[in-house]
Amino acid sequence: MRNLRNITLVLLATLLCGCGKPAQSATPEKIPERIISLAPNITETIYALGLGDRLVGNTPYCTYPEAARAIQKVGGFGSFSYEAIVSLNPDLVILHTEYDAEKARLKSLNIPTLETGSTFIADILETIQRIGESCGAEKQANELTAQLEDRIAEIASRTAGGSPARPRVLLTFGSGETGTIQAFGPKCIHNELLEIAGGKNVVESNLPFATLSHEALLRLNPDIIIVLAPELNNAEDTSNPWEKLTAISAIKNNRVHILTDDYTCIPGPRFIQTLDDFAEIIRQNDLEAE
Repeated sequence: MRNLRNITLVLLATLLCGCGKPAQSATPEKIPERIISLAPNITETIYALGLGDRLVGNTPYCTYPEAARAIQKVGGFGSFSYEAIVSLNPDLVILHTEYDAEKARLKSLNIPTLETGSTFIADILETIQRIGESCGAEKQANELTAQLEDRIAEIASRTAGGSPARPRVLLTFGSGETGTIQAFGPKCIHNELLEIAGGKNVVESNLPFATLSHEALLRLNPDIIIVLAPELNNAEDTSNPWEKLTAISAIKNNRVHILTDDYTCIPGPRFIQTLDDFAEIIRQNDLEAE
């Protein structure tokens, strides 16, 4: 279970990358044929654009699609192996804009890099476009971006006709076994997805994440709790630690939804599946409220 939790923390660290400054434009002098990805969402974008045959290196946390598992690993978040990277002779390494130390080291090794962001939906769409333009897959990037935008618009138009009183939702990650709750704040993609789906975040701090005590949770008293816990996927222990907090409306009314799919914590093209999940949860709440 500890290893699974570590994986979740690494996936969530991906969400922090790109915060605070925009990705810089960079176009390789030639179309790259040997690409290394330094994050799961980047790997997923590469495959979504049909560029998987050019991927020669990625991280141990790049597990989707299945083919990504067989790619040579170059280390994980905060502990990349530059010997492994150099040995693969890449003509492009794609990383997050916050990887300052990694960018400087790769530059010293004369390895071209491409920076990407992942904080908001617009960052993900821009990442798709940037990778497509840099790797000769502009047509695929335009098509994928259009598909995602159409799906967002479809869900937004459907949820706009829901209950005028939006349900108040706590978005949290992790199994909830500790004394504090790690929650998503307004400044992140998950808050955007929640609003499109028709919900309202109970956390109002001007930050991507917030740490809440049980007392704070009681004061917020959300109507719905959505837990992102990929570490619980296929876990033998199915106990629900939230059941103990019976004074909270969401728990009292059995509206705690635990999502265990890994895509919920990977800000790549599959964010649209997380939006679908959120919209379905809000829809269920509206039906129960009628």
